[in-house]
Amino acid sequence: MCQLRVRLVMSDRREELLDEVTSMTFDGDTITLSRLFEPPRALRGFEIKTVDCMHNLVHLVQRAVDHQAGEH
Repeated sequence: MCQLRVRLVMSDRREELLDEVTSMTFDGDTITLSRLFEPPRALRGFEIKTVDCMHNLVHLVQRAVDHQAGEH
């Protein structure tokens, strides 16, 4: 099984690394990350910065801070 690592960079420069991401879905301004044995995690206001296929790493960056951006 091939799983992704996702690095989240928040607009305030905090970072979070998520291992074992099994799928990512995109719907409008929402990116939903799924991991084994955990509920899906919906992120708003993020964009893909890079996809590194050699290291199974996706880098997501938060565009701006507002009351609608972040995790839902």
